[in-house]
Amino acid sequence: MKKSFIHKHLRVLRILTLLPLILVSHFISAEPASATLEHIKSSGTLNMGYRQLAPFSFQGEDGKVSGYTITLCNMVADELRHMLSLKNLSIHYIPTIFTERVASLNSGKIDLDCSVNTDAPERKGSVSFSKDYFTANMRIISLRNNNIKTLEDLRGRTVSIPRGSKDLLEFNRVNREKHLSISIVTSDTVEDAFNMMAQRRTAAFIIDDILAYPYINQSEHPEDFTVSKDVVGEKMKYAIMMRKQDPVFVAFVNKTLTRIFESPLNDQLSNKWLTQKVVAKNTHKN
Repeated sequence: MKKSFIHKHLRVLRILTLLPLILVSHFISAEPASATLEHIKSSGTLNMGYRQLAPFSFQGEDGKVSGYTITLCNMVADELRHMLSLKNLSIHYIPTIFTERVASLNSGKIDLDCSVNTDAPERKGSVSFSKDYFTANMRIISLRNNNIKTLEDLRGRTVSIPRGSKDLLEFNRVNREKHLSISIVTSDTVEDAFNMMAQRRTAAFIIDDILAYPYINQSEHPEDFTVSKDVVGEKMKYAIMMRKQDPVFVAFVNKTLTRIFESPLNDQLSNKWLTQKVVAKNTHKN
């Protein structure tokens, strides 16, 4: 997201958020201090974790980190700068893989994980989540000539899934409950899991559909891949991940997100980043 686009709307957004942020500021003064806010104010730095997961967070060829979630976090950063009366606030974008997210938050390496994080009950004992900003469906991604359309077509075969992801937890549950005997090969990144499938090391790749589209479209032959119509497991609700036991900071982030989502700016952001589809270079029917 270009700075000019963000700055063009920040004045309107700040007017919309003024009253809630005043209330949050009062909450901050009335309740125990926020360790995250104190760190940000004293250091003049906000550390954001991210992964290469377009369209939500990614580093482009120009070296800049952008995406839908990154844009939301940048707007949170601007409101932090305003609320904390900081002349400058440096933003550090820190690559963080799935399995390192919780440790990076709790160690103070990052203050926000601004990539794809599924709001999962089993994680709430270790971290906090913002309000949801997107809902995705997990689907089967495979090579077209494998003729895989349903979970039943995968019975007894092998799939690839990123380790540490909610997709892995959910697929394990479905696999177990349906007695499918599907073997799972895990990887550190979504890209690695996609490549396993593309190189025929696994029969399919299990991931949220919106995360698969960029990898398919960037491949040499997008028409070689299919995205199942069938949805696997429960819906995935994405949220920004934060440290546990810092309710003041979580409240601040949620107040800012609420104003963004209720403003006309949200439609513009959604149209820019979240209209992902498979665009084949030849033809595609899905």
